[in-house]
This record gives sequence, C-alpha cells and structure tokens, in this order.
Amino acid sequence: MSGDLGSTERELLRAGARYSLNLRCAISAVAGLVSITVDTTPEPLVTVFVVFGFVAWTVYYAHRFPNRGRWLVPVDVAVVCAVCLTQVWTVPAGSMLGITWVIAVIGITVIAYAWLLSLVAHAAATLTVMTAFLAGAAIADSPGWLDVLPLQLWTVIEAGLSRALYVLVRKGARDADQAVARSEQARRDAAVAEARRADEREYLAALHDTASATLLMVGSGVADRPDANLSAQAARDLAAISGDHASPAGEVDLVAHLRDAARHLPLTVRWDVPTFLTVPAADAVALAGGVREALTNVVRHAGVDAATVSVRLADDTIHVEVADEGTGFDPARVHGHRYGVTRSILERLTRVGGSAAVISSPGNGTSVRLTRPFSVATDTVGDVETIKSGVGTALRWSVVVMNLIILFGLDVPRLVANKQHYPSVATQVLTLVVLTAVTLVVAWHLWRKRPLGLWRWPLVAVVFAVSALCTASIPPELRLGMAHWSEGDAAWTLLLLFLDFRVGVIAVALAAHYAMTFTQTALGGDAAITFAEAVIATVVVFSYQLAVGVVTVVLRPVAVTAAALTYREERLRTERAVAEQVHRDRTERYAALADSTAPLLAALASGEADPGEPVFRRACAVEAARVRRLLAEDSSVPDQLSHELRACVELAERNGVTVQFAERGERPQVPKAVRRALTDPAVAALATAASTARVTVIGAADEVTVSVVADAPAELVPTTADPAIKVSTTDNGGKLWIKTTWRRT
Repeated sequence: MSGDLGSTERELLRAGARYSLNLRCAISAVAGLVSITVDTTPEPLVTVFVVFGFVAWTVYYAHRFPNRGRWLVPVDVAVVCAVCLTQVWTVPAGSMLGITWVIAVIGITVIAYAWLLSLVAHAAATLTVMTAFLAGAAIADSPGWLDVLPLQLWTVIEAGLSRALYVLVRKGARDADQAVARSEQARRDAAVAEARRADEREYLAALHDTASATLLMVGSGVADRPDANLSAQAARDLAAISGDHASPAGEVDLVAHLRDAARHLPLTVRWDVPTFLTVPAADAVALAGGVREALTNVVRHAGVDAATVSVRLADDTIHVEVADEGTGFDPARVHGHRYGVTRSILERLTRVGGSAAVISSPGNGTSVRLTRPFSVATDTVGDVETIKSGVGTALRWSVVVMNLIILFGLDVPRLVANKQHYPSVATQVLTLVVLTAVTLVVAWHLWRKRPLGLWRWPLVAVVFAVSALCTASIPPELRLGMAHWSEGDAAWTLLLLFLDFRVGVIAVALAAHYAMTFTQTALGGDAAITFAEAVIATVVVFSYQLAVGVVTVVLRPVAVTAAALTYREERLRTERAVAEQVHRDRTERYAALADSTAPLLAALASGEADPGEPVFRRACAVEAARVRRLLAEDSSVPDQLSHELRACVELAERNGVTVQFAERGERPQVPKAVRRALTDPAVAALATAASTARVTVIGAADEVTVSVVADAPAELVPTTADPAIKVSTTDNGGKLWIKTTWRRT
C-alpha cells in the first residue's frame, strides 16, 4: 500500500510512472512519424489515422493514468493490441525481420508497463500484446512473417529487464528510506532529549521569572500590601507553572509582550521602541522574559527607580537593550549559581538561537543587550545525498546485471548462430570479452564504493574502439542485422560509463556511438535492413537505453523532494513525540509545586491573602527559597548538595542575612528526592532568618548531616515522612538549631 511506502520509494514510483508515460508518448510519436514519412505502407491514409489516433490516445492515457489509471489499463492494452492487428495496412509488405513502427510501439509499451503495473499484470499485458502482434503479422500474410520471432524474443527481454530495473531501483529506494529512517530516528531521539532539556530550562526560567520573583517580592517585603497588579501577576504565574500550559505558536507583537512584562514592576520604564514588531511567539516569550528579569534586577539591585528599554531591527536581527543608571556591578564576580544573570537571561536567548550580553561596572549602571537573528535554515543535504547514493547505486547495479544478461543471454546466441558469416570470429569474441571486462571493472568499483574517476575515459575509448572493430569485421550486407550483435548492445556498456552524467551527455554519447556504426555501415554499401528499418530498430533500442538514463535525471529531484517530505514527516513525528514527552515532564514538575507554591499563588491571585501579614510573608519567603533550590538543581555539577545549598545561602545573603557555610568529610551521592527532604529544614531557616545563620554539611561513609543554626522562627520548619531521614530541632534563646541526617541503606 502507498501509505506504507517511504518518501523516496513513493516519489520514485511517481516520477518513474510520469517519465515512462512521457517517454512512451515521445517514442510512439517518433516511430509513427518515421512510418508516415519514410515507409511505403499498403494504406497510407489508414496509417496516418492509426498513428495519430494512437498517439492521441497515448497522450490522453499519460495524462489520466496518475488519477484514474487502473481502469484505463485494460483499455490501453486493447488499444495497443488493435494497433498490432492493423499491420496489414500500416506496415510495409514483406518487411524484413518485422522491424516496424509497431514493434517500436510495443517495445516502449512493455518498458513503461514495468513502472505502472504489478508483476502479474505486467506479464499478462506483455503476453497479450505479443500475441496480438504475432496475430497481426499473420493476418498481413507477409512472406517470412515468422521471422519476427527473434524480435519478439527481444520484446520479452525488454519486459524482463524493465521489471528487473524497476525491482532493483525500487529496492534501492527502499534501502535509502530505511537508511534515512535510521538517521531520522537518531535525530528524533536527540531532538526529544534536547527538547526535554530545553523545556526544563525554559520551565525553570519561567518559574524564576514568575513564581519565584513574585514570592520573593512578597517574602522580602517589596510587595507588602494587597494590589490588583500583584494579584494579576500571581494569576499569570499560576498559569505559567501549571503542567498543561501550551507552548507558544504563531507570530505576535514583541512590543506588546515587552510592555506586559514590565507592567507590574514598581519601576518607571522609558520606551524607545517601534509601534509594533511581529516575531515568532517563542522568540517574543524569550525576549520578554529576559527583559523582565533585567528590569527585576534593576528593582532589586540598581538603587534607581527608572530604566530604559529600546528595540531595533537591523540586518534581520532584533536588538533589545535594557539600561539603567544605577550602582552597577562587576559581571566577572557573579557566581555561577546566580540564576538571574547567567541562566535566566543568557541561557534563555541561547535556547532560541539568540545571544545576550551584560555590560556593567561599579558606579556606571548596567546594560543588558539581547539579540535574536532570523536567518536559520533547515538543512536536508545529508538526506538528499543518502537517497541519491542509495538509488543511484541500485541503478548502476541493475545496469551491470542488464548488460551481462544482454551480452550472454542475447548476444552470445546471436554470435554463435552467425559465426559462419564472420571473416574473423576471434574479433567478435574479443569484442564480447572486452565489453564484459569493462562491465566487470565498473562492477568492481561499485562493490568497493569507489568512483571511476579518470579511468572512465580510457574505458569509453576502448568501448568505441572495439565496437568499431567489431562492425568492420562484419560483411557489409549483414550489418545492422541479426549478425551485427554489437550494433546497439555495445551502447549498454557505454551507458554504464555515463550514468553519472546528465541525460544530455548520455544522449550525446549514445548518439555518437550509433552515428559511428551507421557511418561505417553507409560506407560499406547495402546493409541487411532498409533505412526506415534501421531508424526504427535504433529507436527501439536507443529509447530503452535513454529511458534508463532518464532515471538518473529524476534521481536529483526525487531525492530533493523525498528529503523534503521526509523532513516534514519527521518534523511532525518529532513534534508529536516532543509534545507527549514534554507534557509528561511538565505534569511531573507541576506535581512538585502543586502542594506548596500553587496554594500561595492562588491565595495572592484571589486576593484572599495579605502580603503584609508576617506569617504569610514568611511562608512566601520559604517557598521562594525552595523554588530557588529547585532552580539550582543541576546534574552537571560535581557536588549537587553543596551547589543547591549555596544557592539558598546566596539568596539569604541578598536579603541581608550574614551566613557562614562550612563542609567537612567525604559524602556519598545523595539522590534528588533525598536532597530535597534533607535540605528543606535548612532552606526554611535561611529564608526566615532575621540576621545570622550558620550552615554545616558533614559527610561520612554512608551518612550525610545538614546542620543549621539561625535566628529564625521554629513554626515554619518542615517535617519529613521519609524514615531514612531524621530531623531534630532545638530552640535555644532565640537561636534555632536544626539537624537533619540521612543514612544510606
């Protein structure tokens, strides 16, 4: 079924059918024109009617077959058979060997059928047409009409070779599809893995820019009273961290996104932007997120209440800049675990193919510059070359096989049957051996997957030389007849040497060979057949050889089209796989926040909570710290436990708490779920400490202890249900000492 075919096989079959039908139209028209203008037929008017009628039908059939071809096939076979039965009026009386325009028609018809019909239908149609041709010759009652049997044998060989070519080239297309599919699967797996990583980073960036920022503002006291903008932002945050939020699609106005990102901040923003600027939604989200983070940093650290946002488009690149005249800082001294600068801004733009730079120095303000180019192209060259190589190799092998079959299955019997007519049988045998050797040289290069290179041209010269020698050793009166086996068949070896070239070069090379042979024949005097029969015979063989050459022409467009289709199909499959996996990942991430972060945001969104109420504010501070720890989770760092604790220490220090951090002993690897439970009490203490805290991490062979001493309230210290983790809390005169221990079992 066509639905089970790969892109290359499907496109090759479509192109093969189209070209075979067009070639049949062309050859039928040429052969018919030769018959009308050169041959002397018994009924010239009938011949004209039959020729033009058949060509008209062939054109109609070629036009209609792609859409309604199946039911037209029996009609087409009947029409071809009817043409065969008109030989009594349309072929010259006493035509030698039956070389007529009708034999050219049935030859190209059975060649085309190989690309249009199933094996059984092809065999049945060929047998039916051959029977009709023999019947037509018998009806014509031409003397020696049984002499057409050798040509019928050639028709059988044409049908068989066409089917072999079809099968081998189609197998090459199928192999190419499988090779591309393997590459596609690897690309899809890599794309899914990268998409998961990118989505996780994007989710964490969104979490940092939304929930973390809002909770931190409430927890640090920046937002200390109910506010409509705060409630609206909390509602947006809640939607952003949910597991079912959709990825952005289509195009949106970047300027509107930037203004919306800055709307809720307690900051005066000066805008130097166009009225609107349409960009892909994913890019708008990334740029707006970077701008929001940069403006949030102005609020927290710059010591000023105003900033400037500018946007410009130049050389297919969008440039966005956020600048302030605040205290500034030294970017080189920013620690890697400072999420806002190094990840939320820089990585955010990198993920969508852009870049970011933070320019600042103490006392000179800060400028955050975001850029996003739009000149990314999809590259399918690798698939095109894989397809071309696979189908092209199959084509060359099929021509090697066809050439050997013709040389030993058709030419050797002709040589043996006519050996008494040759002045030098050795010359004929030498020609056969040389043509076989050239074919085997090409086969050897195919086997070793090596190009012919400069060897091609000496081999071409050898084929021309032995063909001319073979023709010269045949008596003039037998040339172009059955005894002259090399007349058209040497061109098969020549075709094999030129399959890498365009069809024009192939046609010129084949035509040069035929011209050389005909010149030798003309110079020798009378030939075995008439001029018209020579033209028809040449058209029969040359058309088939040219048809094989045409297959090489369609390889490039077929490969390009198939690669493009494969890319689109792969993209859809990849997008579906990514969407399914990302949805599962997001759902799992949201589950970790549903019981803690989500209720706080929901209370803010509904207006039920008072941001200035101390207990609620401390709860937001603790949850902001937990989110910050989540943002710090990074499997690439060697000591994840220390990395996550240091991120929470840094947050406490930014809130004015003096923190001492110490580590002792060698620690075992701690799983993520255990790390979260192990550090939860320390995170809560750091988030609610009034002025000082001391954090100590102690490791042993199979045990880890996290200890924290801080002037923090005891009521927000969480408990754990994990039996492998023990938590002890001591309140000593305003100093809270929490000791959390995990023992590996």
